[in-house]
Amino acid sequence: MKGRVKKLRSSLSPVQQFVLSFVILILTGALLLKLPSATTKGISFVDAIFTSTSATCVTGLIVLDTGKDFTFIGQIIILLLIQFGGLGIMTFSIGIFSMMGGNFSIKWRFAFSEIYNEVAIIPPKQILKKILLYTISIELLFASILFSQFIKDFNLAEAIWLSLFHSISAFCNAGFSIFSDNLVKYQHNSIVVLSIAMDIVLGGIGFIVLTELTNIKFKKNQKIFREFSLHTKIVITSTVILIFGGAILFFGLEYNHIISGIPFVDKITNSLFQSITCRTAGFNTVDIGSLRQSTLAIMMLLMFIGGSPGSIAGGIKTTTFSVIAGLVISKFKGKKQVIFWDRAVSEDIINKSMTLVILAFIFIYGNTILLLTIHSFDFDNSFLQVMFEVISAFGTVGLSTGITPHFSDASKVILSVVMLVGRVGPFAIITAITINKKDSDIEIANENIMIG
Repeated sequence: MKGRVKKLRSSLSPVQQFVLSFVILILTGALLLKLPSATTKGISFVDAIFTSTSATCVTGLIVLDTGKDFTFIGQIIILLLIQFGGLGIMTFSIGIFSMMGGNFSIKWRFAFSEIYNEVAIIPPKQILKKILLYTISIELLFASILFSQFIKDFNLAEAIWLSLFHSISAFCNAGFSIFSDNLVKYQHNSIVVLSIAMDIVLGGIGFIVLTELTNIKFKKNQKIFREFSLHTKIVITSTVILIFGGAILFFGLEYNHIISGIPFVDKITNSLFQSITCRTAGFNTVDIGSLRQSTLAIMMLLMFIGGSPGSIAGGIKTTTFSVIAGLVISKFKGKKQVIFWDRAVSEDIINKSMTLVILAFIFIYGNTILLLTIHSFDFDNSFLQVMFEVISAFGTVGLSTGITPHFSDASKVILSVVMLVGRVGPFAIITAITINKKDSDIEIANENIMIG
């Protein structure tokens, strides 16, 4: 048996093993959730698969109430799936391998750096230590802040559990909540809203950026931003623009609608929160199903973009969006190169960005049509709501207009696949499938065609 497993592992590339590890974790989680002690009323296998996929892929789409339909044991299983899925099963594999005194081949170092978008071939043990240090520190920090608020409404044991669950769920950008209305009941509590928002941001900007931010050495008259790498500059700038741009649009569109009945300060904090959470996390302090269609359309764009490379977030990533935006701007200016802070982006990165966006769009649109074909929806604006659901699944966001529980079993399976693809990334899927294929060295003659 061991020989067969070893033979199978040797025949798979690191990326293929990475994808397979998620599939195994999802199936294991589903079997655990099927245990009688995990739920209050039992759960179907399809719903168990869907919930396990949503937790492992840190999405947050649910078909059952996490707080009511799952027991404390079931909630622990979901939280472990979120933590393992958020950090990536390969991270934990490397940790176990390190404790056993194993060494890493160059092949594995390249693979690990590629999967976590590290710009250099850093030894995986060093990456692992950084990831675990940042994760534990940030999760405990925000758990303590949340505890100071939850202890006002719950007993000691409940407050501790609620704090840990929501802090881990937020940092892992999962969006799972034990509260039936998610965080709507805390929309007036700025400490809860802003602390979870900051927890989400730190989990979504990537470990490279976190590393550079923590390594800042403050000196007199020093312009700190100049010291950052191009990657970090793009991530920070695009993140700030998307957060405040999204918040301003949400505030303007929903001022006299969903947030009309709350104080002005809460309008601002909730607008910021929804702008942050709809790109990566899936928490909500307002009823998503009651938002204007124009607001949903903007949120779909933000969900499509997602978080940053090397983070726990999904989507096409902020850097990909920035490269595409930079390409469009450079063409309007008549420039041949895409330039950020006096640095040109390579042609290879531009091509990968365009390919990723096209693949993501085709995948989302195709699955939207598939869901509309196999399932008969009896509510208005079904196309918008179904596409919202698919983009949310692909971006591993987890926001929903409330239609998820009404999907058929076949539709839930399709959404589970969308969540998995969104988590491991289109490029990881392509690499896993075509890992052994070689490019041809033959160059074909060029010929122009008309476009536009």
